[in-house]
Amino acid sequence: MKWVVVSDNHSMKNILTDIVSIHDDADVYIHLGDSEFDYRDVELKDYIKIRGNCDYSKDFHDTYELQQNDINAFLTHGHLYQVGHGRTRLAHAASDVNCQLALYGHLHVKRVEVIDGVVCINPGSIAQSRSDEEETYAVLTFDESDKMVTFYNQHHEIVGKEILIF
Repeated sequence: MKWVVVSDNHSMKNILTDIVSIHDDADVYIHLGDSEFDYRDVELKDYIKIRGNCDYSKDFHDTYELQQNDINAFLTHGHLYQVGHGRTRLAHAASDVNCQLALYGHLHVKRVEVIDGVVCINPGSIAQSRSDEEETYAVLTFDESDKMVTFYNQHHEIVGKEILIF
């Protein structure tokens, strides 16, 4: 199973459709907010769409629970859970709905951390990194032997990998 996770493109055109064409074998495409596009924009057509603090259509989801096979994920942008002050509140929200993963954006920095048994993953920003690292998105793969997150840059080159344990 393969999930593509993107966040915070902030009006950057073509990158979302480019990611879909590069990873055309994905089972799910997730946008964690701050696209700054209209909900019906063609750039977002393949994605589960989460509302960020810079998205204004009421059609976006504030949160979303994604369940595929035995993987349960809580999706949100992160601003509603004050992720800039820590991810404990986010992890507890995920745990409260029996999700072992919490996928969030907002911080513009790629990150994987385990908090109270919940794996919290930020794919980074595909348009505006807020760290010394380049802009990124994430691909999560789940198979019988491994669970992994792979981070890619705007040129779809691998810039990091991490095995997920949950």
